[in-house]
Amino acid sequence: FDTLIYKCILKARSIAPKDINNKIKLNGSVHYLIDKCFFNNQLMTIRRLTDKKGPDIVSLCKLLNQMKGNCKYLTRRNYFMILHERGYEYDYSETKKKEDEYISKNLRMGEVIAIPDELDWEKSARLHFVFDKLSKSNSSNGKPEDIISTSVFDKLLKELDCCDKLREYIDNFIAHSLKPEKIEKLDDKALRVTFEHLWEVQQIICKVTNFIGLYLLGIADYELLPVPYYGFLHYIEEPLVSKEGKTKLHEEEDKFRNEIRSWKIKIDEFL
Repeated sequence: FDTLIYKCILKARSIAPKDINNKIKLNGSVHYLIDKCFFNNQLMTIRRLTDKKGPDIVSLCKLLNQMKGNCKYLTRRNYFMILHERGYEYDYSETKKKEDEYISKNLRMGEVIAIPDELDWEKSARLHFVFDKLSKSNSSNGKPEDIISTSVFDKLLKELDCCDKLREYIDNFIAHSLKPEKIEKLDDKALRVTFEHLWEVQQIICKVTNFIGLYLLGIADYELLPVPYYGFLHYIEEPLVSKEGKTKLHEEEDKFRNEIRSWKIKIDEFL
């Protein structure tokens, strides 16, 4: 959602009116702050989601590694047991038979009928099909003790490896400050992050999250982009401040500068 807002800001910049010097008529300080806050927030969020270290952290990578380490419990039997309350059945033959009987009894020529949810055996068949793929087993000999292959988690973790370059940048320039002599040895690519870098990583994180929700955590289809209850562009066309109100901002700046100047201390204060 933050990225949606930011992309709209980028679009607004591209169509903003220009002055006689062909410079867009937008306040540089405000948009500097927008850029800085957006990039830093995105990078720190990516760092949190892909953190691999520490026993107490919660992250996407940590979740995948924990599932991989406990995959002996991720059996076909357990999945159907967990999802039984949602109508998934390990053996759906009886439900299929009941559906056939229902159709035979209620279907008339030229009519359309709705099949009751409790007779939907196909979702159980689809879950078996999905588990066949996850466990690398053959659909003709699927067994209750089949477990999800560790290669599934290895593949997902490998997808998230693309975040490592960004994590290196975050560690060196946002979470910490790299020594100048170390910075001099870095190439240009290691010194900058573009919106395209963030967008690529967002796509991968969202795809991995979607896969986990749909196939590893009980068919939970997460909505990747929340829909606000209000129009998020409401009042976007209004200026931040009027020409008359600009005087108040100068007063606020002077007040702030004077306060900062008051922070100067005498040598005895910390002695």
